[in-house]
Amino acid sequence: MNMNDTPKTEILTLEELRQQKAEALEELRAQKQAMADTARNLFAPIAPAANKGTAIMRAFNTGMAVFDGVMLGMKLMRKARKIFRR
Repeated sequence: MNMNDTPKTEILTLEELRQQKAEALEELRAQKQAMADTARNLFAPIAPAANKGTAIMRAFNTGMAVFDGVMLGMKLMRKARKIFRR
């Protein structure tokens, strides 16, 4: 390997490094805040139902989601048992 083959690096001053660090920290804080907001929205309690029809549909949807999750879990367990029996 020749000395001419090495890539030339840019020389950074301490002030430039401090500025880059400050920008990176600011970006990190903004991302952390965005993640916290998203998590808060995901786990926020749902609003009460406006009428009886909405309440029934919400209960039905919740029940179907639980049923679907149980069925998926049972199918995965059967597949895992078949794989490990061999």
